[in-house]
This record gives sequence, C-alpha cells and structure tokens, in this order.
Amino acid sequence: GSVSDAFESYDDTIEGDSGPIVRSLGSGPVDRINWLLSLQRLVAGAETSEKVVRSNSLDEPLTPTVFNIKSPSKKGSTAVAAVKVDTSGLFVRNNRLFQLEFNGGAFDYETKDLTSFIPEIGGAGFVRLAVQRYPDTRIHGVKADGTAAILIFDPNEDMKCWIDIETDGLIE
Repeated sequence: GSVSDAFESYDDTIEGDSGPIVRSLGSGPVDRINWLLSLQRLVAGAETSEKVVRSNSLDEPLTPTVFNIKSPSKKGSTAVAAVKVDTSGLFVRNNRLFQLEFNGGAFDYETKDLTSFIPEIGGAGFVRLAVQRYPDTRIHGVKADGTAAILIFDPNEDMKCWIDIETDGLIE
C-alpha cells in the first residue's frame, strides 16, 4: 500500500502509520495473488486460499502497524478477475463459481459454491466474469470454449438459475 495521501509514493523512509504498507500476502512460490476485492474488508484471492487483510477492529484503517492477514477460505482461485455483487464477491476456481460473503455470526468470511447443483455448467472453465444488475442480477461467465453461462441470482429469495448460451462472441 502507498504512503497515506500519496497514492503514487511507496517511500519506505516514512515511518509510523502514514508510511507505506509492505507485506507479503502469498505463502510460497505457487501462491500468486490473482485478484483483490474491497468488501467489508480487503480480500485477496490467491492460488491456494482467500486472504482477508484487516486491522484489529472493523472500522479501524489499515496501517503498517495495524495489519494482519487471515485465510477464512481454502478454496483458492484461478487468475480470473473477481466481481463484487452488493456485499459479496464472486470468484472462479477452475470451472466452478464461488461466492464469498461476510458471516456476521462467525465474524468472518465464508464461501458457497454457486455451481454445486449443476457442476457441468462451467465445463470448459470460466475466463471472465461480468455483473448485470437490471432487470435482475445476472452473472455472466464467459467460458474458454466461447460460450457463456448466465447465473440469475437473488440471494434474498435464495434463487439461483443457470442458463448456458451459445454466442457469436458478443453479449449485449
């Protein structure tokens, strides 16, 4: 993270809470960070797990001295940009789509497999995600074979419906 109020500066001679945050998030040579999402806390999707970067308390800002990393989920992610839907994040692990959301009872994040009831929907593997909000929330998952899978998604109604579509390369 950059120096406070200086987005382009990573001057490591600045000390204290306004200095840059310099930390390793991965754990080893294969644990590359694939995406970052700003949810209730900063979440990093690595090859082996999802990592929550947080301060000591919920509304406290991250600083070089108030910074810790927890891994509430061990799903791991593929190098496909994650997307934010309201207060949750959606990410890809191979040919599966997962939802990461904050559980207030456990005071941590948990994951749900959104492809569990039709695992073959991501058969070729997702290469890109996009969110459509109207007329209802739809998650477009472009697949490696050029087709797309669309998840019509309403967490309040606990409604999930997958539609597999053929395209000519464009979805409007």
